[in-house]
Parts: sequence; C-alpha cells; structure tokens
Amino acid sequence: MRRRILNERLAAIVASIRHGEMLFVADAGSGTCAQALWPLSSEVEYLDLEAVSGSPSFQDIAGTLVEVGDFEAAIVSDLTRNQNPKDFSFITGLLGEKNVTEVTYIPDFYQLRDRCRAVVQTGDCGAHAQAILVAGYCTDPIPMDWLRHGLKGLNS
Repeated sequence: MRRRILNERLAAIVASIRHGEMLFVADAGSGTCAQALWPLSSEVEYLDLEAVSGSPSFQDIAGTLVEVGDFEAAIVSDLTRNQNPKDFSFITGLLGEKNVTEVTYIPDFYQLRDRCRAVVQTGDCGAHAQAILVAGYCTDPIPMDWLRHGLKGLNS
C-alpha cells in the first residue's frame, strides 16, 4: 500500500515546500518552547504529531516525507552517528550517505532548525532521533556548503 500523509497541515506544508527549504523532523525531547535551552524561533511553524511515547517514530515520519515529498538531502547533528546509529543508518539508507550532512550539534544544528519552514515533533524518544530534510527539485542538488554558509552570518 502506498503511504500518504493524513495530517492536513503536514500535507499542506509538504505540498508547498520549495527547493532549498527545510523541514525539521524532531524527536519528543526536542525543546521547542520559550523556556528551552535553545528556544525555537517564533518564525518557524511548529506542528506536534506526538500521540504517545514512541509514536509516531522518527522513521515513520521521515520515511513517509521522503517517499511522498520532494526531499533530496538531510542534515543531522554530529552526535547522531554515534548516539543513534539505527536512525543514522536509516536516513543514510533512505537518501544515500552522500546526501546526508553532519553539522555540529550546538550551535549549527539549532541555527539551521531555526531556518526551517516548520518543525514536526514526533513521539520518538530516541537520542538524536531527528533530522532536517532539505527539499529538492528536478535540477542539480543543493550544495550543502552553500546552505551552511548562512550560518556564518548567524554566528557573528
């Protein structure tokens, strides 16, 4: 059976996301409130899909988004490979290792999160069960160095 997005708002976000825009798939522990250690920018839409602990999982949401959307790459934190090898392997298997970029967890990963079109919070309780999906198009892939250059302006 072909999967599709049932959540109306998530379907609308995926249908309208454009080349180079990003979507953050967050685990249940991703702090997004104003009191979090790194609060989510108020300019980023927040969509909570959590139902119960562990559901939906990071793999459920990321896999479906890649299957039905136009996502060509992912960005993960430099801690994901060692602290969550299962999901790191999943995302590299889904998009290909050359299409997964690792960035420093703090501050780069959070700064990129704050440039995303939306944050989709899952119920996944795994450490670093999260990734930023980068929307693609039928043209050449987006150079990750180009995307990351925007961080330099944020760091100064």
